[in-house]
Amino acid sequence: MSLLGDSLEIFIWASIITAGALFCLFKTRNAFKKLRLVEDMPTSLIRSASQGFTELVGVGKLLAEPLVSPLTSLPCLWWRYNIERYKKGHRSQAGSWVSVKRQTSEMPFNIDDGTGLCQIFPAGAELSSRHKHRWYGRSLNPNQKSFNNPPGSKVDLISRALSGFGRRYRFTEHLILDGDPLYVLGHFETDTTGHRTLSVDKVMGNILSHWKQDFGALLEQYDTNGDGELCLKEWRQVRAAAEKSALKQQAKYSTLPAEHSIREPEGRGLPFIISHTEQIKLSRSFGIQSVAYALGFLGLGSASVWLWSTKVLG
Repeated sequence: MSLLGDSLEIFIWASIITAGALFCLFKTRNAFKKLRLVEDMPTSLIRSASQGFTELVGVGKLLAEPLVSPLTSLPCLWWRYNIERYKKGHRSQAGSWVSVKRQTSEMPFNIDDGTGLCQIFPAGAELSSRHKHRWYGRSLNPNQKSFNNPPGSKVDLISRALSGFGRRYRFTEHLILDGDPLYVLGHFETDTTGHRTLSVDKVMGNILSHWKQDFGALLEQYDTNGDGELCLKEWRQVRAAAEKSALKQQAKYSTLPAEHSIREPEGRGLPFIISHTEQIKLSRSFGIQSVAYALGFLGLGSASVWLWSTKVLG
């Protein structure tokens, strides 16, 4: 019975270590793929960027009313927050922070590279921001007194010490502000409304569909023989009028400024990255990640092979 228990324990540990090795291999592949893309992808200008997977570099730009961050009430372009509660450990075990509420803004914001503006839809992005605030409190209310005293200050240290007598909460908020530097790698599109890209025939078809909804008005204007129907000659006049209206709409659309957007790529396993870090530092970070995970894979993989070959199957 003891031997059976020991074998089962070894099997479980071998399975866990194998899963860890496979996880490290997966993360190594992802980090290396991001490294190559960041290093090899040429930076495009918004004004002339090609459609599809694109790299942009610029600054965050505010065009309308800013968002207001939920915890600190600061004006911003984007926010993310996490509220954690300190959970005491049992006996000699160390305590840990447990998330009780977290939320991320998915409202679009803009990047400006000097040649144009591009709207960023942040949903699904691997996103890092320059501004991070963290403070502590005794309740779920993120009181401003705690936030306004920076970490390490006398008031902050006293607040953290006193919070240990009751439930202790930790508040973390990440922000992107107007004028922050931005690096974006994602799927770029121009004229997302489709108005500028519709053909004259498509616009004319839309106009005719709209006119047919009030067929009585069409008869009143184009039924020249008064028979209550539109003959072929009369219908040609309707189409000619619709085409003339379509050409006017196309001319109007052509004068509108181009609308650009960048969002999460669909399929193909391509990453969507929004970062405040400059390109060189970002590629260095992905390089360190790929090396670290590769070492983890080698270590756990070697341990896994040894366990399976000598302890489980041996």
